[in-house]
Amino acid sequence: MSATVILLIVMALCLMAWVIGCAVHFVLGGRRLLNASGQVAHCTCESCGATFDVPAGELGRSWLSKQASVTHTRREGAALVDEPSYRSFAKRLTCPHCGERAWVQVTNVNEINASLRGAYLALGLKHIAAMVAGGFLILAIVQIVLGALRALGLQ
Repeated sequence: MSATVILLIVMALCLMAWVIGCAVHFVLGGRRLLNASGQVAHCTCESCGATFDVPAGELGRSWLSKQASVTHTRREGAALVDEPSYRSFAKRLTCPHCGERAWVQVTNVNEINASLRGAYLALGLKHIAAMVAGGFLILAIVQIVLGALRALGLQ
């Protein structure tokens, strides 16, 4: 294989790793944002029917969820904004009353989402900007190295 092909393969792997890294950092940043919000989630255990409150950050610790939502589109200035409205949203948590790890309905999930929407949008835009800037940086470095290879005649 020529040096150019190897360099292009390395560039593709670097770009893919950068995009995946930015996506993972965005998810973790969203969880930190949820933890720092101080929001309280009102929950109802589907196993025993007990109602209790947990910090909203606990919802981010569990990967499993089941939900039923409807997307509402509204006009905000010149833009159309799609917002999910959850009819049902449940997470797997340990109920403090029955002690079981069960599905727990979060009754105020729409209010939590509405209060954090702006912060999530700003976080997402920062991560998209970082993805684009990093991608251009990787492409610029590859172009410099390719130019050097062409100058040396090592293609």
